[in-house]
Amino acid sequence: MRQFRRSRFGDLIRAAGPSGRRRFLADLWTARGWETTVEDRLVVARRGDRTERLAVGSRPRFSLSPSVPDEATVVVALGDPARTRRAAPDDARVLSLDELFDLVRYGLPEGRGDDLVADHFGVRLADLPADGGGGGAGSAGRAGGARTGPLASVLPPALSSLPVAPLLFAALLVAAVVVTAGSGGVPTLGEALGGQQPSSPTPTAATTPAPTPTPEPRVVAPGVTTAGVENATLLAAAHRRAAANRSYRWTLGYRESIAGDETGREVEVVYVEAPHVYVSEVQRAGRLRAFPRPTASEDAYADGTTRYARRPAEPDGVAARVLDPDVRDGPGRQASRAARYLDWYLSADETSVARVTTPANASVENEVALYRIEGRGTDFPRSRGYRVEAVVEEDGFVRSMRVTYETRDGLGVEVWFAYDAVGETTVTRPAWLDRADGSNGGRTVVPANATG
Repeated sequence: MRQFRRSRFGDLIRAAGPSGRRRFLADLWTARGWETTVEDRLVVARRGDRTERLAVGSRPRFSLSPSVPDEATVVVALGDPARTRRAAPDDARVLSLDELFDLVRYGLPEGRGDDLVADHFGVRLADLPADGGGGGAGSAGRAGGARTGPLASVLPPALSSLPVAPLLFAALLVAAVVVTAGSGGVPTLGEALGGQQPSSPTPTAATTPAPTPTPEPRVVAPGVTTAGVENATLLAAAHRRAAANRSYRWTLGYRESIAGDETGREVEVVYVEAPHVYVSEVQRAGRLRAFPRPTASEDAYADGTTRYARRPAEPDGVAARVLDPDVRDGPGRQASRAARYLDWYLSADETSVARVTTPANASVENEVALYRIEGRGTDFPRSRGYRVEAVVEEDGFVRSMRVTYETRDGLGVEVWFAYDAVGETTVTRPAWLDRADGSNGGRTVVPANATG
């Protein structure tokens, strides 16, 4: 039988896992102009001074009522909306799957809802038959026509014209005869009608164990649950905050290859003492084709108030800019760079998360819970064979990340970064700045409202 758009949409939502439903709701509200984040069992949507907390009423396994978070203000009912209404907070708005379907089909610009469903579930609703009557297996019988449905093949023709009640009785009688068939497959009519039981024992039906409930994903870091990366932007923001409060050495690498043979690489080492006190050193080898790249294009030094860049094209070889005081109050240039890369590279199509059981440096990390993120597939960059792996702490600080992919023209790319010497890094003025000409170091000071 053909499946129509509404029923197919409902089946897709019910079949998705809890985290998949939340991601779909987050993207749906984002398409409607809200800013969304996924937080534990809720999707938090904000627009202006309004905030909505979206939840999906869980499908009860061992209780009569679905489970709904107390903070929810909008609840999607997977089953009976009335039952979900009784379980939801008093002021929450309950949406049935039909109402959610209407929101997708008619509450978004034309075609956007189809794209959204296709992105999450792999099917476009527009490709399914429009909702309508469409006769089922029993429609002809209801109209008084020929016998149809599953009972037609087991009832004699004489019963097909009986009223509904006798017909139902006959159906139950046939079912009882079939169920009570002996070991040879021949039903004993006396057993079905309540007669004497045979002396030979009948096999006992095997007991089907109750299904084990699937646990709800547990949050292990901001934007990350045991089911995968729920919100890469949220994780990136947490990393930016964590990096702003630590000193560290940050090593970034970029490598290109053709058919597995390396054609060029670039490695940048950044020593960060404070958000706006750092030294960056870049080394290159071979020939690099792609641009822009995550590694810096120049050596740099920042002392907290001024950033100096090593530029051979300048008359004295150095350019400088005064940092805006408002910028200096932020997390700093290096923390913001890392957050931007994490948002890009961890927005993968599929991700998984596992606890790291053997830290590389147990003396430092044995009291820190670490989780390994693995992902594949992404829209950024446009690529083939995209893979990403990262190790993250519970507060969102990403210890390391490695990305590999192949561009559409066959260029192999590898990007990686890692942190070490965390809490133990200091910065000294680089020699290339001391060698600049002039009594003031030969600096060309260019005031600018630039990031630090």
